[in-house]
Amino acid sequence: MRNVPLAVLLCVVRAVLAFTTLRSNSYAGPYRILFKEVTQCTEGTVSPGAWVLNLTGNILHPRSVKSPVFNGQMIMRKDVGVGDVGITIAVAKWDSVAGWRENFFRIDGGEWCNVVATIGQTAFEEVSRHSMWPRSCPQSKGTYFFRNLSTDMVQRWEHFPVFPYGRFRGDLLYYVMKSKQTIVGCFRGVTEIVPKMKRS
Repeated sequence: MRNVPLAVLLCVVRAVLAFTTLRSNSYAGPYRILFKEVTQCTEGTVSPGAWVLNLTGNILHPRSVKSPVFNGQMIMRKDVGVGDVGITIAVAKWDSVAGWRENFFRIDGGEWCNVVATIGQTAFEEVSRHSMWPRSCPQSKGTYFFRNLSTDMVQRWEHFPVFPYGRFRGDLLYYVMKSKQTIVGCFRGVTEIVPKMKRS
């Protein structure tokens, strides 16, 4: 009978360790991005009369491919050259009690053409194959159509090897480099970040 409290204590310790290990492992790590939707940002985000870029379309989940695809169009009202436009990504995280927690994090990506030529190079090569979008600057004004653009290209992005799991909303804001206050385009995406499963 003396061993009963010890056995109970051992079970409790094991349960606590299992729970804390599960919690710490389930918060963040290697991930997969599941795109849910792409929309315009809320009205008033783009500075009045300043709009240069407008993206519309839908995320589709066909059974014949492993990743969702995007069908839509991008309208550019002006040519975009080196030093014209910069980008910022503002991310909100979903909280089941409080709703969207704004400013979960914010990244200023810097000058757009530099992003296209460096960290976004692989993604923009893929986009260009599906839409005739220019692979480098200057990017000419016009309408660019996207058909069956696989969202799998962002799964290969090495700049964030681990990320917190959950539901996120990201706003991609384009601003005038001379005045970071003038927003000329904004697109919003909602994603689920889930653990990346190892293939057996």
